[in-house]
Amino acid sequence: MRNSFFLLLLFGTSLFADFYSDLGDKEFQKHNYKRAVDNYKKSKHPNKNSIKIKLINSYLNLGDNFLKIREYKKSLYYYNQAELLNKNIASDKIAKVYQRVASRYEKAKNYPKALEYYKKALHLKSIKLEKKITSIEKKLSHQKKLNNDTRKIVTKNSPVWTHSVGRLIIPLQLQFINEKRYKIKNKKCSATLVNLDPYSSSSVIVTASHCLTNYNQKIGPLKFAIKNKKNHITYRIAKIEYDSRFDIKKMKTTTDFAILSLHKPIENKDVQAMVVSNKSFDHLANKSLNSFGSLAGFSNDVAKYGSKLTYDPQCKLSRYNQMYGKSTCTGFKGASGGAIILNTTSDNKNFQHHFVGVISHFRDANYKNIYFTPHHLFFDKLVKTIKKFN
Repeated sequence: MRNSFFLLLLFGTSLFADFYSDLGDKEFQKHNYKRAVDNYKKSKHPNKNSIKIKLINSYLNLGDNFLKIREYKKSLYYYNQAELLNKNIASDKIAKVYQRVASRYEKAKNYPKALEYYKKALHLKSIKLEKKITSIEKKLSHQKKLNNDTRKIVTKNSPVWTHSVGRLIIPLQLQFINEKRYKIKNKKCSATLVNLDPYSSSSVIVTASHCLTNYNQKIGPLKFAIKNKKNHITYRIAKIEYDSRFDIKKMKTTTDFAILSLHKPIENKDVQAMVVSNKSFDHLANKSLNSFGSLAGFSNDVAKYGSKLTYDPQCKLSRYNQMYGKSTCTGFKGASGGAIILNTTSDNKNFQHHFVGVISHFRDANYKNIYFTPHHLFFDKLVKTIKKFN
């Protein structure tokens, strides 16, 4: 009788264990993966391979579900639980979460954190992140290499000419998240609102030609964004009127400028456009008692990594060759297309500000020497466009 009792107990326990495993299967089929996990864990043999596989699949599905709704911490937790049961089973998925987290940090311009998570993703999976990591490392290391960075964030108290510089948003391609969802990948450069008359509204901006190289007009229009005197952002649709078709392989024969019109003027009471002189920068400098250069643009290594407009108040401008001038001002990628300014005076007290060129490219590793396209090379085209649209 006693032996029969123990046999019944053993048999009953076995049935009880099978009951939880079966219940876990039912919950799994209903996509109730959390309940499935709870039941599989109650199985008499949770370390059995068949139960382990069921647990792993439940954890992976839980991780996938939380990844879809962007709850990355919970997603990572469940993927890690799966990885504890099988060392390599979830590494690709964990790498995907790290990449998503890194992308969010990058979008928020928190580059130290973005770099940390991109490297974690790269460590787990052989994915093409090397270029992105290199790009972020450049941004983070640039300031450390500079000996004398005098750039300032543009505020309402900054020189009036700085407020004529805005941001040009260039659509490049569609990035599909799934069959129905996509986002537009944009490139961002700088651009300057210009005019011949300091008291009139303007519908003309200038930027660098290389900013437009991969522009895909089928995806959407170019957009120009600039802060007005009330510190609100004004948007305009832009259209290319002239493009020098910059070619880095033909530096001695091609310039780097583009002239664009806006679909609607920006009122002078909101933004004062830069006045364009018909004299070259070296001619203006020679006629001045004293002169110095300045530049402004959205350099993406400073001011929340390009979120804010910055300017270098003082540097030297010189002629490099027939196509380009050279500046000792400090800048970085994102400033391309921004304004080069010559400040002149006849009494060392009162200074005039002249738009004299467009930021083009950088030559040395520290981005210290900035090359620009002098405005006198495209002055006639610029005047023609201004007269047509203003």
